[in-house]
Amino acid sequence: VLEPETDNKKAKNERKASKKSSSKNMPSSYEFEYQYQMTMTTSQGKMNLDYFLKPGASYLGLKMNQGVDMFMVMDGDTNTNYMFMNSGGTKIATATSLNGNDIINSANDENDYTITDLPPKKILGYNCLGKQMENDEYLIKMYYTTEADVSFNDVFKSSNDQIPDAMKAHFNSDEGALMMYMDMVDKKNKGKRNASSTMECTLLKSTDFTFKTSGYQVM
Repeated sequence: VLEPETDNKKAKNERKASKKSSSKNMPSSYEFEYQYQMTMTTSQGKMNLDYFLKPGASYLGLKMNQGVDMFMVMDGDTNTNYMFMNSGGTKIATATSLNGNDIINSANDENDYTITDLPPKKILGYNCLGKQMENDEYLIKMYYTTEADVSFNDVFKSSNDQIPDAMKAHFNSDEGALMMYMDMVDKKNKGKRNASSTMECTLLKSTDFTFKTSGYQVM
């Protein structure tokens, strides 16, 4: 979704080369020390997203609990997104480049937000700060904490590039913030096109988990 659309043959070849080289650099394993669960609620129901993090590590893991044996790793060191799938003992992995920052900021520039502070609150015992972002299309309320031992900052070394321009003046990425709650209201669309959703951190605990990449055939 975040990859630019282009008919330029050179750009396509560069992406293919990037995928091939990234798979060669894939580590043999990833170690994690924290489980961070977000519960997403949409009009279709609820789904748990289990993130796995390690303080200081430039990668994160994600397991979506949908009855499918699938695990994703976003690796900031290799600038690669790895998807691992195990179907009946057949292990397949894909490797694609992490990109899309320019599109994120471009979309943000086209939809300027008005940003205001929300009253602080506690979530799972953590003191959280709140921000509200609103434009003609969306109303977003978000709470984050700087008290957790982990954050997503280490995954992306150039974390400032991951933050929309409208938020940079209101959000200090050096603090190591971790999002604990987000409610997004789609103000224009209704029915199936409605993108309204809520994400809330329902679990944050230490864990000892190692994901091994050996045995997976990279496609």
